[in-house]
Amino acid sequence: MDFTLFVGPIMGAIIGLITNGIAIRMLFRPLKAVKVFGITLPFTPGLIPKEKPRIAKSLGDVVANNLLNESVIKNGLLSQEMDAKITVALNDLIAKKSTSEETLRELFYSFSGAERGEKIVDDVTSKVVGFSYERMVKLELGSLLSEIAVTEIVTNLQGSMFAMLINENLISSAKVKMSEIIERMVVEKGEDILDNIIQKESTNLLDKKLCDLYREYEDKMPEFVSWVIQTYHQLIENNIGILIRALDLSRLVEDQINGYDVLTFEKMLLEIMDKELKAIVWLGGLLGLIMGLVMLFF
Repeated sequence: MDFTLFVGPIMGAIIGLITNGIAIRMLFRPLKAVKVFGITLPFTPGLIPKEKPRIAKSLGDVVANNLLNESVIKNGLLSQEMDAKITVALNDLIAKKSTSEETLRELFYSFSGAERGEKIVDDVTSKVVGFSYERMVKLELGSLLSEIAVTEIVTNLQGSMFAMLINENLISSAKVKMSEIIERMVVEKGEDILDNIIQKESTNLLDKKLCDLYREYEDKMPEFVSWVIQTYHQLIENNIGILIRALDLSRLVEDQINGYDVLTFEKMLLEIMDKELKAIVWLGGLLGLIMGLVMLFF
């Protein structure tokens, strides 16, 4: 057998392996431009070190616009699997805390910290008081309460010696006067009254032991878990777009990649594409072998 026939294919395979290997290596090397007599040699630095800023921006755009856009993140956060995980976590927490002597305040502060927790409680209380006060003023309680009060007074006076003194003008005048007094009290004292009530109720609630709360509201726990899930969905639906725009994922990814040195970035890419790059090298050898075999017939 004439083994010289195999020289061409074997040389073609070796050349294919070497050239593809060099080409892939030149993607990453050299790390810096090489100058000879002040002239920068072609293909230096390597393509990836040279184009790193552009690659970082392109990756950032791909991640933000395709991989982790608003729709993708929203679908992930609002999926049935996520709801199931939250439900399991809540039920586990409830079961764990159902016998705890810890107060609701202590549990809340364990997540937020005492100082920040106190500020959150004050802020929420203030907002609830403000919202309730605005609603109370708009309800025009003066007219409503004066109508009820005067009607009750007139009813109770029927059959007494004062009944003969009551007439429509007196009733109408009493309603107007009482309405004015009530409206003035609502405007002047309503906010302070609401603040005292809400402060007292929030303090009583926060200082209750978890075990006592569980016993008191045990039958309401499924509704509470459902309410948490619904609130979570509303928060995501209403705020995910704002959050994503605030994060600016494209810039975040771009800055992160640009923050890596070239060697670290090279290592990351090789970890992702190592198998594929090696396949390209071997493919070059195979193509070289095939071309060598083809050349035997020409």
